[in-house]
Amino acid sequence: MSLPSASFDRRLYAAMGILALLVVLIGFSRSFYLRVWFENPPLSALRYLHGALMTAWYTLFVAQVALVSRRRVDLHRRLGMLTAVIAAALVPAAAATAIAFLTRVRANPDEAATAAVIAGYDFVALSVFTLLVVTALILRRRSDIHKRLMTLASLSLLGPPLARLVSDQQAVWLTYALVLTPIVIDTCRHRRLHPAFGWGGALVLLSSEAALRFAVSPQWIDFALRSL
Repeated sequence: MSLPSASFDRRLYAAMGILALLVVLIGFSRSFYLRVWFENPPLSALRYLHGALMTAWYTLFVAQVALVSRRRVDLHRRLGMLTAVIAAALVPAAAATAIAFLTRVRANPDEAATAAVIAGYDFVALSVFTLLVVTALILRRRSDIHKRLMTLASLSLLGPPLARLVSDQQAVWLTYALVLTPIVIDTCRHRRLHPAFGWGGALVLLSSEAALRFAVSPQWIDFALRSL
């Protein structure tokens, strides 16, 4: 017996939210959540802030999906204000963390070049995340668009935690797979590609590829090392 469409959608987005949160918790476990059990250098206040905001974002994402599943749309909308605030704080905190890392290792040419590449990729990813979240919030009355764009926004930032579990290249492919999973399932279920998943998914995938090329370009690395 097939599930009603609305029930199926709720389960799909709940599963993707929980999966995204697990990736973050596991990926950053050694360096953040369970760092007292491992040999790690001290964390700056900025990195603690960044970690707290990332945790809050993915926890809120799961909570928001759960509220919709329980038909508590009133609480979902109230909590949406906090979600917007967390997103607004997360983007500059993440960008500042990338710049701080570059500044910290600038004296070592090899580490500085790597930090510049990471910063370049992160800046593009954060720009896409911002665009998706802002669009989702503007169109929050269109629940079909809102939930899809918020899901893509959350999945688009999973590269860093994945890179702590597998190689950088594998992290890229896993990010692509995670982004495509709800798109493919949703398309098969509804027998059409939803426009929000169409342009949103294309934006995430194409921008990720563009970010990789941009971040390793000599022009960007030279600019980052001289100006950031």
